[in-house]
Amino acid sequence: MHILYAVTTCSDPVYRELFSQTAVKPAFQSQKYHRLLIEGLAAHTRVDVIANPPVNSRVLNKAFVFLKPEIQGGARYRYFPAIRNPLVKALWVGAGTFFRTLMLADKDSAVIVDVLNRVTALAGMLAARLRGRPCVGIVTDLPDMLSGSAFSRKMANFVIRRCTAYVFLTEAMNQKLNPGGKPYVILEGHADIAMGGKTPSLARKQHPRVCLYAGGVSKRYGLDLLVEGFRRAGLENAQLRIYGPGDYVEELQAIARQDPSVVYGGMLMSWEVVEQEMQATLLVNPRPTNETFVKYSFPSKTMEYMASGTPVLTTVLPGMPEEYYPYVYLIREETPQGIAGMLKEVLAQPEEVLFQKGSCARKFILEQKNNVLQARKIVEMLLTMLERK
Repeated sequence: MHILYAVTTCSDPVYRELFSQTAVKPAFQSQKYHRLLIEGLAAHTRVDVIANPPVNSRVLNKAFVFLKPEIQGGARYRYFPAIRNPLVKALWVGAGTFFRTLMLADKDSAVIVDVLNRVTALAGMLAARLRGRPCVGIVTDLPDMLSGSAFSRKMANFVIRRCTAYVFLTEAMNQKLNPGGKPYVILEGHADIAMGGKTPSLARKQHPRVCLYAGGVSKRYGLDLLVEGFRRAGLENAQLRIYGPGDYVEELQAIARQDPSVVYGGMLMSWEVVEQEMQATLLVNPRPTNETFVKYSFPSKTMEYMASGTPVLTTVLPGMPEEYYPYVYLIREETPQGIAGMLKEVLAQPEEVLFQKGSCARKFILEQKNNVLQARKIVEMLLTMLERK
């Protein structure tokens, strides 16, 4: 089988080349999600990535950067030039994705698109339909619950309706978006199998102790509750470090100027975040569970956190299967007082106990939810679909 993966992404070497020296960087969560899934798929079958680099006028200083094809993680990346002008980029990428998918597709091919990469997804889906090939839509968020124009949301929903199969994060997504019962798989995410080559140790833990959050820095994700809860906890010899972009950053920076135990570290590259996670004492995800969007989501940071070997404190996310519960600490009361209580309870435990908790979570996630195993579920679904043709 041959997979054509049309997406806004690039390999890690290209990501470093484009963004390691830029003041503003694109959010890396999506980049890492697709890179790991591509590598997982390439462990099972031939993969061509029709790649649109994640650039815009805010992160790219040059008007145009040509990128050569390359093979990374077992997959062949065929890049469009990195273009700063958004209109030129959209036209170039849309037409290029359509014709490149049309040209590369053969009788054994299937096309995968990220439905939230609207121009790329629309072009890839149309080419797949024209060639009579299966088109799998990856849905990591509901378009109607995202910001942006009404037109962009309609375009994403148009693509979703016309895909022939899906990758969803939760069963609630399937119930909402797949009324026709098309083939689908639920992948709440995938851990980086390469993390097995990194060895956690108590010796590398930072002092003072570090409670760390990395991701979207927004009140919508409970960051204000986390900051207030941490400050109420009054922990000795401990810092709260937060990394990422979002609408809470300015308020957070003002708090950090007043309280040295709260540190905002800005935006880091993904491998820098992983290193910080491995050195931390506790990783926290305070995402509120009363928001409607939460039952349709599974934060990729949960798997990244667990793979680091550092213990995780998280809210009881509706989209998190119960098999995860024994491997994480759970916030049952989503208030500053509740978070403060859990921080004190968890950090009162000996370092060795915390390390063992993190090690068990790491073993679970790398053995049962790594990107190679998770990608195999997509391959098996596609093979079944192709056999029926």
